[in-house]
Amino acid sequence: MQTLYQFLKPKGYVRARLQTLETNHYVVNVTLNGTTGRFILDTGASMTCVSIDLVDHFRLNAKPSEEKASSASSNELDTEVAHHNALIIGSWRSKRRSVVLFDLQAVNIALQKQDIEAVDGIIGADILKTSKAVIDYTNDWLYLK
Repeated sequence: MQTLYQFLKPKGYVRARLQTLETNHYVVNVTLNGTTGRFILDTGASMTCVSIDLVDHFRLNAKPSEEKASSASSNELDTEVAHHNALIIGSWRSKRRSVVLFDLQAVNIALQKQDIEAVDGIIGADILKTSKAVIDYTNDWLYLK
């Protein structure tokens, strides 16, 4: 019987290892503009986000945005947006990716309360949809095309 990897690889998919947190969230290592970070994989997030305090760390050219960010853990938050960023997950690459920046403090405080290392951002549905993502929950792999 063929594995999921054997089925997807000839179709142009690459894979990246997912780490399962004690909260059952997945974290994936992402390289953004040449700098590696820890990002939660969130199928319910519409956009890929980065913590606003990491603008310089990820070399983002951020501009204020009229959009507001909201999550289950907070009220609406002000955002900024940075366009034309190089993003790599595993060996999957996107050269002109936009990311939304907002305060991820509430997310990281919730993780800290459970002794989980802070995250730098969130991979959202914008990347998951455009890359035709497949999540292998049994073996903890993210497949992207």
